[in-house]
Amino acid sequence: MKKSILFFFLSFTVLVNSQTEAIKYNNIQTDFFFGRPIEHDKKLKDAIDGNSYGILLSFNKINTKNTNFNKLYNYPERGFSFLYQNFNSDVLGEVFGGYRHYNYNLKNTSSSSLKLISGFGFGYVTKSYNAITNPNNHALGSKLLASAYLKLQFFQLLKKEKLSINTGVSLIHFSNIALKNPNLGINTVNLNVGFNYLLEPIKFQPLQEEITTNELDKKVYFNLILRGGYNESLEIDSGIFPFYTVTFYANKTINKFSDITFGTDYFKSEFLKNHIKNKNLEEGKTYNENDYARVGIFVGHELIQNNFSFVSQIGYTVYYPFPYVSRVYERFGLKYKLGKHLFSEVTMKINLFRAEALEIGLGYKF
Repeated sequence: MKKSILFFFLSFTVLVNSQTEAIKYNNIQTDFFFGRPIEHDKKLKDAIDGNSYGILLSFNKINTKNTNFNKLYNYPERGFSFLYQNFNSDVLGEVFGGYRHYNYNLKNTSSSSLKLISGFGFGYVTKSYNAITNPNNHALGSKLLASAYLKLQFFQLLKKEKLSINTGVSLIHFSNIALKNPNLGINTVNLNVGFNYLLEPIKFQPLQEEITTNELDKKVYFNLILRGGYNESLEIDSGIFPFYTVTFYANKTINKFSDITFGTDYFKSEFLKNHIKNKNLEEGKTYNENDYARVGIFVGHELIQNNFSFVSQIGYTVYYPFPYVSRVYERFGLKYKLGKHLFSEVTMKINLFRAEALEIGLGYKF
């Protein structure tokens, strides 16, 4: 009888462990892509000759730490990727990119999965703007670039357990964030086909506990951020000048994943003063060279990932003494929590499709 009871408890323990134990795999992936650059400005007409193509190599690593972040996002993969793209254009040439990326499982079954992959990094292009040898390249003003890609990937398993075919669509972006003009940037929409190979299996016990709605802090907080950096106006070789931005906004947590934000920006960009002066001289305008500050209001969203957040905002410039590109602006980037009150940000400010500045910021949460 005692042996039977002992056997029962041992069997139950094994059964429970087998039910809660999970297996994940580090993996390598190869994507071949074929796409078309987007002609978002008429100045790109002479630069885009046809379709582009390339290859994306990725190493994906599983993080099995039992954190609420991993539980909420279904233990996302993180890794590094390398890209080669041929624009199939004598004006744009070829580009190489290196990225830190994250893979999020949107749907996962025994036979297939749907993933969203986002990557951020740097690129190097073989052909950039040159007034004499390459005057039609209004997309890329320098060889060193900032880059990002977004990929929606569908995996269909083959008969072999470790090998899968993947298909999907992607968007790849390159620009130098207005550190040197011209800088319209280049965006490519692609179709992807490739292979994924699983490496050694990793067994772990997934976290069963989650943050409940009652545990969320839904109080409204206020934030003050000081941002700065250097950029150039739309005029080629007009010079690089410092800029300063003061942002005040409120944020409120709405669920386990998200904060919503609403606030105002005060922009002081020194390049505008020089730009206004040149416009007055060249076109006979009478703009006030000393009135170049701008004020905007915005709404936004922060996708929370432990101490990191992905920041996205859209704003409208309400004080606009000098017309520059567009009243509508966007901001995308990363926020990192340094402590209970302090945080840092690296964001990109964009006027519609045109990048205006790479902003480095330090903020305080009240």
